[in-house]
Amino acid sequence: MNFCDLSNDELWLVIRLYFFALAPILLSFYYLKQKNISTATAFTLLVSFFIAAIGWEIWITYGLWDGLSVNQRRSEALNCAVPQNLNWILNSLGDLLIVWIGLFLLKIWFKNSNSHLRKWNWTAFIILFSWFLLQNIYVEAFFYNQQLGSNGDLSWAPLNPLGSYYNPILFKIMERPITFQTQSTWFLMSPIVYWLLIYFNNKFTVSK
Repeated sequence: MNFCDLSNDELWLVIRLYFFALAPILLSFYYLKQKNISTATAFTLLVSFFIAAIGWEIWITYGLWDGLSVNQRRSEALNCAVPQNLNWILNSLGDLLIVWIGLFLLKIWFKNSNSHLRKWNWTAFIILFSWFLLQNIYVEAFFYNQQLGSNGDLSWAPLNPLGSYYNPILFKIMERPITFQTQSTWFLMSPIVYWLLIYFNNKFTVSK
């Protein structure tokens, strides 16, 4: 019998969700064991996790302010496979992986320089911003398209400041709406992550 009677699409979603949530945990153990992660990067990732959790994931999971809880926005099978009280943790860990990939992209692009880690660099910011927005568009269109309604049913949150009160459809991909409400979180998260990266690098890293 299929776990929680999930449909094939739901099963594939659950597999991806748990994979994306476990990946940063496994990466953390690996890099800490190898002592191959800087203090600045570790702090940036840690704080980013808590900002994602407090900034929107907890609010959206429980529908804390004028929104529907995740249990009301998805099937009983998904509620079985991903319990509500675990949902915000898994999603926050997934957000952490997104930030980690963003930092890795910067490391590749600026492999011969670390000046972008000491002061604001527009190229670095655009790389982070583009990655964060593109992945979030993918998530809304193809990952959570059956859980993120387009009628403003997500809770207000600190990083979703207009909540359900203003949520125009920006455009559509394969008839799936990409909404202002959902994209606003990573739009605001982008400068926050880059500021954290600069702050912790200036705090913990000796300039080379």
